[in-house]
Amino acid sequence: MGSRGWLANKFGIGALAGALTVAAACDVDYSKRPHLASFASPLAVTPFFTTSIVPQRIGLTPVFGIRCLAFPSLTTRFDLIVDLEGSSDLFMQQVGFTLLDGTHRGSTPLVISAFDLSARFGSTLIRSGSRRSFGFDPQFGCGSFVPLSLAVDVLLLDRMGSRHATTVVVPIG
Repeated sequence: MGSRGWLANKFGIGALAGALTVAAACDVDYSKRPHLASFASPLAVTPFFTTSIVPQRIGLTPVFGIRCLAFPSLTTRFDLIVDLEGSSDLFMQQVGFTLLDGTHRGSTPLVISAFDLSARFGSTLIRSGSRRSFGFDPQFGCGSFVPLSLAVDVLLLDRMGSRHATTVVVPIG
């Protein structure tokens, strides 16, 4: 019985000596070699931005026509403001507008693509440390409910192609 304890200690000492040898062999100075990749913390590369809508409560104007019998199509006008505090520039890639009735996402979103945004505003660049305002006047098709709020989904891209999305919801009234 005494030899089993001695054998276990001998094995433990041998394993410890092997681990120390391997660890010492891995102690190589790489400071003079070129770096093949670098990694930054997510906080260093994530832009800090806020989005808002002015006015903070929007009104809808009915657009009457033959197409809509029960509820007329609706239009509104507002400014979408992007305030970028981060250290990298962003580009507005896509904007979606959805009327909400208070219980669920009421209608299919009206989506404006990067091509349409560029045609409307020229450049969609938002420089770091700045604020940019984008004026919109979306027109929604025939409705089947009374909307209570408007959701604006904004997709921004940085220069590396990383996506940054946010949603702003404002009441109607």
